Amino acid sequence: MLTLSDEGPEAERQMRAVIFYLTTFGYIDGDFDASEKRFVRDFIERVVTHRVHAAVEETQAALRVELASKYTKHFHEVFESVDRQVRELFTEAVAKDEDQSTFVLAKLKLRCFEIFKEFSEENRELLMETVDELVNADGVVHPAEAKFRAELAELLSSDEEIELIEEIELVTVALKPPIRLELVRDNDEFFEQFEQHYSSDRGELLRQVDADRSLMTRVIELLETQRRQGLGRLKAKHSVGEFAPGTRFHDGHTQLIAPELGSRHELYVVGDLHGCYSCLKAVLCQSDFAAKVALYEQSPSRVARPHLVLLGDYIDRGLFSYNGVLRTVLQLFVQYPEYVTVLRGNHEYYIEHEGVVYGAVRPSEAMNTLKPHWSMDVFKHYIQLFDALPNVLFFDKFMFVHAGIPRDSSVKKLYRDLSSLDEWELRFQMMWSDPSSADVIPSALQEQSARFPFGRLQCQAFLNRVGCHTLIRGHEKVNEGYRCEYDDEHQRLITLFSAGGEDCSDLPADSSYRLVTPMALKLGWDAGVSEISPFLIEYRQFTDATHNRFFARPPQIAHRAG
Repeated sequence: MLTLSDEGPEAERQMRAVIFYLTTFGYIDGDFDASEKRFVRDFIERVVTHRVHAAVEETQAALRVELASKYTKHFHEVFESVDRQVRELFTEAVAKDEDQSTFVLAKLKLRCFEIFKEFSEENRELLMETVDELVNADGVVHPAEAKFRAELAELLSSDEEIELIEEIELVTVALKPPIRLELVRDNDEFFEQFEQHYSSDRGELLRQVDADRSLMTRVIELLETQRRQGLGRLKAKHSVGEFAPGTRFHDGHTQLIAPELGSRHELYVVGDLHGCYSCLKAVLCQSDFAAKVALYEQSPSRVARPHLVLLGDYIDRGLFSYNGVLRTVLQLFVQYPEYVTVLRGNHEYYIEHEGVVYGAVRPSEAMNTLKPHWSMDVFKHYIQLFDALPNVLFFDKFMFVHAGIPRDSSVKKLYRDLSSLDEWELRFQMMWSDPSSADVIPSALQEQSARFPFGRLQCQAFLNRVGCHTLIRGHEKVNEGYRCEYDDEHQRLITLFSAGGEDCSDLPADSSYRLVTPMALKLGWDAGVSEISPFLIEYRQFTDATHNRFFARPPQIAHRAG
């Protein structure tokens, strides 16, 4: 029988992990049938009863029965919850050419790998024996189950080394609990002029599209100008620490800001927005971003320099993609090109094949909604825009990116200096990867999906390589809106998600993003001393017609969910 921790919270975590592990194997053959589910429930009851009997004297028979019944019921409910979580994986975004089941299988294999790494050798053997019982529960060992078990055993026996710099500085950034950042203003004319639904009238729609395309062209030209001015600055540089204080440039698809030693900066960081225009508008009104830019330009020595960092995924899922979030983000960049960074997310990735443009993420709701109304030339223009967006921002020793770090194999093959970050393979992978709780993810597991995992030590090694201590990214839906994934003495990794809200009118009624409490970050930097403060996004203020013209009347072109 499995030996769980004597500590209640740790034992709870371990039991949840085991339940996930068993549920995973139930789904490997594509049919988690009644006999397998009955096996999991019976196993839960056996483990709980064994633990209760070990903790309660035999003379207290009634108490034993009561506790065994109570905790069995609790973990049966956990099992039902885990079962739902696994089924939800089949609805997550995948790359266009990636099979959904392949993606899910890779995610499940990763979680099983993580679970095994958390247990002792003895418990690992017991878990494998339990799985053998489970896969035989329906009387048939499916080839997919046998293959999955063998691959997992091979992954666990792999031993990949990670090179770490021996002498690296400690992370001294203060990480504050979430704060409430009150709304400074309840509206702004800057936003109101762009709050227009796409018209069902053909002539008016063409005028709206022409205006959007003019804006896109302006953004592309501004980014090209910035690139020309910073061309080649990253070449032969191996660490962001090599740049003199006060250095600012855009080279390739990487932006870098090395703040002056005595300066003050205030960065507002926004995660995935996914068509949640109310969330974007709330952040800008809570931060009073435009007013702070104006104040800084009047008195640069007296106030902190503001900077808005957007981590990508502006479109899809929510109701206001191109004409809400993306249009406003682009207008902000045109208005404040030295104060706004618009990073590229994996949803800002379209591909063209034989004259037809496809979204590389499925489903692509923004494209699906407007394909019947727009020409392919419009979508090709969006390809140009998305290809022009930067992938990485370095500020001091902070790295901002949509998803994460590249695969180990790609780093070994392509990385030579900081300019290597402009390699397409590395840029693509930094739009898709996710952090794992494991220290190291074997290469074989990284290669199985476009949306691949990386481990704690792999992240630390990459940050060491570029001279950073903190990675701030989006990409993953975290229901709490903000999560510190790694918080070690030598590195920190933060996931930020800014779309969502249980009653957010920007989302379809059945959206899983309604489970999210949308958050943003404020990063203060004062003469080298940094402080990170997550804050709640006060979106509710902007989901009515008084404060948001999108809600003054219903859209004329309806949102399509796939």
